[in-house]
Amino acid sequence: MTEMTTTYENLGNFRTKEKNQETGKAALPILCRVLSWTHLLLFSAGLSLLLLLLAVAYIGSQSRGLSQKVTSLESTMKEREQVLKTRLSEVTEHVQQLGKQLKALECQLDSLRTKGSSTACCPSPWLQHGGSCYWFSQAQKSWAEADRACQLENAHLVVVNSLDEQKFIEAHKGPVATWMGLTDQNGPWRWVDGTDLNSGFQNWSPEQPDNWHGHGLGGGEDCAQFTSDGLWNDDACQRPYRWVCETDLAKESLAT
Repeated sequence: MTEMTTTYENLGNFRTKEKNQETGKAALPILCRVLSWTHLLLFSAGLSLLLLLLAVAYIGSQSRGLSQKVTSLESTMKEREQVLKTRLSEVTEHVQQLGKQLKALECQLDSLRTKGSSTACCPSPWLQHGGSCYWFSQAQKSWAEADRACQLENAHLVVVNSLDEQKFIEAHKGPVATWMGLTDQNGPWRWVDGTDLNSGFQNWSPEQPDNWHGHGLGGGEDCAQFTSDGLWNDDACQRPYRWVCETDLAKESLAT
């Protein structure tokens, strides 16, 4: 009986070992699969990080390249801008010379019409008075634009030297505000030809100039204009008004 009991126990132990071995064998593939997924995840994470680093490096190189291109483009644009400014200056000078030649031709035609008179003349539609020629605009511009327009005609904004000249301008400008060549933008009031205002004729409206700041255009009033009745008034240089150009009548200034 004892021997049978011993045999039964040995048989039980053997079966238990077999089950344990089978359980170990079953757990091994699961562990392998877990380790495989872990390695795969680590590999994927590493690969993603590598790709990210490569992308950052590529973007950085592209950014540096783009920055260099922008810098190069800016340099090119500045060079072209300077070239255009130079060409504009040359064209402006050429236009002025053409205007001067045109005036000479018109005066020569007038001379032929008057049978060879040697008297100096003002080309049409300029008007003569004293020793100057005057041109009265119909358009409106700011003071700076009007000044530039006169320069393109080899002239300057009108400089009023006498009451006689003042009356001539009043008779032709009409009852409208009109710019003259008087400004204090660069210091005291001076004419555009450099003449000091205090040394010559003046025709200010009462209590003018007053450098009024309440017009809402910024700054004060630094440019002079003829009012509708001909009196002088300081005004904001940005305002658009008609203007009067003046140039010398001297015949040699109109010669080719």
